[in-house]
Amino acid sequence: MSEPVSAVLPDAANSRTGIITIRHGDSIKEAAAKMLSHNVGCLIVNDDQGHFVGLVTERDIAHHVATSPDLGTDILIGRIMTGDVVSCPTGTANSEARRIMMAHRVRHLPLVENGKVVGILSARDIISQQLLEDRAAAEEVAMLSKCLKSIDLNEAAEIVAAEAPKLFEARNSVLCLYPAGDRTREPELISSNRCPCVGGHLMGPQGVECGSRSEDYCDAEIPIECSKCGGKAPRVVLPLDIVGLPEAASGKEKQLSGYLCMCGLPDSSLANKELTQYKAKLTREILVAHLTNATRYQQARLTSLTDALTGVGSRKLLEEKLVEECDRARRYKRSFSVALIDLDHFKMINDALGHVTGDEAIRKLAECVKREKRGPDVLARYGGDEFVLLLPETKAPDAAVLLERVRARVREIRFDQGMGLSISCGIAEYMLDADEAPGDVMRRADVALYEAKNAGRNCVKLWCEEMARLLNASDIEIERVKRLQRRIMGLSEKAERVFMESIWSLVQALEAKDTYARKHSENVTAYSVGIARTMELGPKYVDLIRRSAMIHDIGKIGIPDAVLFKPDHLTGHERRVIEQHPLIAVRILEKMSFLETEIAIVRHHHEKWNGQGYPDGLSRTAIPLGARIIAVADTFDALTSNRSYHASRPIDETLAMLKDSSGYEFDPTVVIAMVAWIDSVAKCLCVTTKKLMVDDLLSTCEPLLEEPEPALVLGDADEHGQTPALADTAVRVCL
Repeated sequence: MSEPVSAVLPDAANSRTGIITIRHGDSIKEAAAKMLSHNVGCLIVNDDQGHFVGLVTERDIAHHVATSPDLGTDILIGRIMTGDVVSCPTGTANSEARRIMMAHRVRHLPLVENGKVVGILSARDIISQQLLEDRAAAEEVAMLSKCLKSIDLNEAAEIVAAEAPKLFEARNSVLCLYPAGDRTREPELISSNRCPCVGGHLMGPQGVECGSRSEDYCDAEIPIECSKCGGKAPRVVLPLDIVGLPEAASGKEKQLSGYLCMCGLPDSSLANKELTQYKAKLTREILVAHLTNATRYQQARLTSLTDALTGVGSRKLLEEKLVEECDRARRYKRSFSVALIDLDHFKMINDALGHVTGDEAIRKLAECVKREKRGPDVLARYGGDEFVLLLPETKAPDAAVLLERVRARVREIRFDQGMGLSISCGIAEYMLDADEAPGDVMRRADVALYEAKNAGRNCVKLWCEEMARLLNASDIEIERVKRLQRRIMGLSEKAERVFMESIWSLVQALEAKDTYARKHSENVTAYSVGIARTMELGPKYVDLIRRSAMIHDIGKIGIPDAVLFKPDHLTGHERRVIEQHPLIAVRILEKMSFLETEIAIVRHHHEKWNGQGYPDGLSRTAIPLGARIIAVADTFDALTSNRSYHASRPIDETLAMLKDSSGYEFDPTVVIAMVAWIDSVAKCLCVTTKKLMVDDLLSTCEPLLEEPEPALVLGDADEHGQTPALADTAVRVCL
């Protein structure tokens, strides 16, 4: 007997309509001839009354013909046929027929009805039908992608909720996406085509689970909560995981996870579950791709409309909103006001406290205004230290009340050295009768701001008719003032450059007296700039560090040569003398107000991370960042250069010593930056750090300007937090 057979036929259209039969009393020779003449691989076996009793295949016949001496002439079909045949009614799904064939490992399935065979299905029929169904499903799903043309996330979600259910003939659908996949939070995006559960249990932080397996999208039942709301089984649930662009706040990619749930599918979707699963898989891939693109577009657009430093609107957003507000004002005859806010003495803050503090001042001002403004008001950063507040449905006097409140809050902000903030504000109300353009109301607000600055700053001014002369003259006065300001700033910068060139000449003359330290300040400047650029501190702060490094050792002019160039170990008294050179530098430079920030860095460039440095014993982040950077660069140059008291060390050995002292003498972040910079230079030169030479390193630097990279740490420290390898060298090395 051959293997048992399961007989299933989806329907008459999918089966072979020509049924070839043979009686159980015929010989296998007759069966073989009939198979050959009809070009079939099996025969239906009937009894004398014409009832189906079994099935015989060409494999059965071939086996007995090969072993029979008379070629099977005397062997009857009844002896070799398969009588244990499983049958199924017409209308059985293709997927079920395929499952039975695979389970019983057969290639032919007869369809029996009322004891008679009405059709027979082969594996070839199954495969052909599946290919046709898959192709039709793929074409149907492809039509969905043509509907998903919008790159606006909310609009795309609405299209998905409306169009995707049509693929499955589903009654209801709901699309839910949660931030970072956290379903304990409210959905970030929810869209539905009349799903009865929306407004019910799905409006809160709920979850809809998929099938038991990750690829099991079909459910024969729906949750009880959905049933109570009016949902209908069966359903398809597509899990969706969207990965967006990195977010500015965290640097991590935006994550949206959730599902598209469609219920009320026809019962045939379960009858041919394999096809439904295939279609669901294709649909999910298309939806994930499109929603990902829409999410990233939305993020990119929000980025262009958001100021990176403060998180408020960008100038682009302001321009768009201002045009919209002007159109609305003309249409409904409802005016609005514009307030221009300028941070007073911002350059002084940058110069005195550094650019990092300057950025913090900008952020604090933005936060202060955000807390005081109303929800519909639009706050945007207009320039470096200027903000614009767009106030819909607001008269100028009412806007002045708000800005006075903001001004009072800003006065409460305090920074180091007791320095506070103040703002000047100019307000203009849209003139309905004049049919102003957006630029007109902004110009009037700018004139009012100019008047506030003219009145001594730290005040709020409303535009009035008396100021109109400035506008009627096409802002000539204001533009002249601004041009003169730019010229004076240019002259000031030129004077600063001349001073720096002069003091740089003095530094070079001082170092020329020491054979061993002839290019020390130049090297330290190059290394410091390299570190700063690796740390991505920004061009202005890098320039600040460059200037500070150039003059960091100017105070040595007051140290006796006998101490400065002594080849032997220093006595305690001599060490104390050398430790005065940062303070001497401060005395030399203190009258140069434009170098106020640089002076602070020069004063503290010998402070140590552990508080054991000089002259003030500062520790950790109390030391200015520029001073921490110069300290690492200074030590690196001293260790890699020949000195009267030690020979130069290789770069890799020097880096190991810096790593040893990281977290004790040096800021770990700065050391990491130094190491990273040197590693990148080595890669560019296609050499290892061990083979890299100082000349190679400096050759990649422009004069007094170049690109840096991080540094590292090694070894044990003594009870004072100093690494023994650097203990005696610490003072002399950084001379």
